[in-house]
Amino acid sequence: MTMLTRSSAVVSRVVVFDQSPLFRHALADLLRFSPGFELTGETSKLEEVTLLADAGDANFFILDLDAGTPVLDLLEKLKSGRECRCVMTITVGREAELMAAIRTQADGFLSKRHTADEFVRLLGKVARGEMVISDILTNALAMTLRSAPFPDDSRSAETLSPREVEVLQCIATGLSNKQISEQLGISDGTVKVHVKHVLKKLRFATRVEAALWASQNGLTTGR
Repeated sequence: MTMLTRSSAVVSRVVVFDQSPLFRHALADLLRFSPGFELTGETSKLEEVTLLADAGDANFFILDLDAGTPVLDLLEKLKSGRECRCVMTITVGREAELMAAIRTQADGFLSKRHTADEFVRLLGKVARGEMVISDILTNALAMTLRSAPFPDDSRSAETLSPREVEVLQCIATGLSNKQISEQLGISDGTVKVHVKHVLKKLRFATRVEAALWASQNGLTTGR
């Protein structure tokens, strides 16, 4: 495990967990020179991520979903115990693991095939509160859902109010609550209430599930 010192000017203090030394070291080096990010640590061991998290130095975690179920358990622990951003990285072709991760509270799902500049740009969007899924992963999920759609086919947008439909459409495009507030001209608190109602009425645990369902059902057209 590698630990680094912290600068107070940096907003996102990052821990990188990845089983591939090449990818992990390359990403760590990239973050060292990326404004808005500071590398707190890098490791290939899940227990060391927990130690870094418990030390309180990190608020942004990049986790290798290719590690399987144990990393999903870690993700749940991180999101339930602190305010932080968590991004899952994944190799295309592991849609089963990605579908399992959709039910978590991850803030983003990024393919490892991005260029360095694009990867950092997407991390920046997550840091600003947006929910991000790489286009290539979205396409893979769409193909998976065509053959194995959400098991509960009784969900219907007709249970939502017109405003809740608008909020759902915004969620499906990856907007944060603040961005939805600005786009619809309503308060952030009102957005939170609408999001809560949307998830409850459609019986989803996460925004990502709702976004995928909306995409599958043609509810991605903006206002």
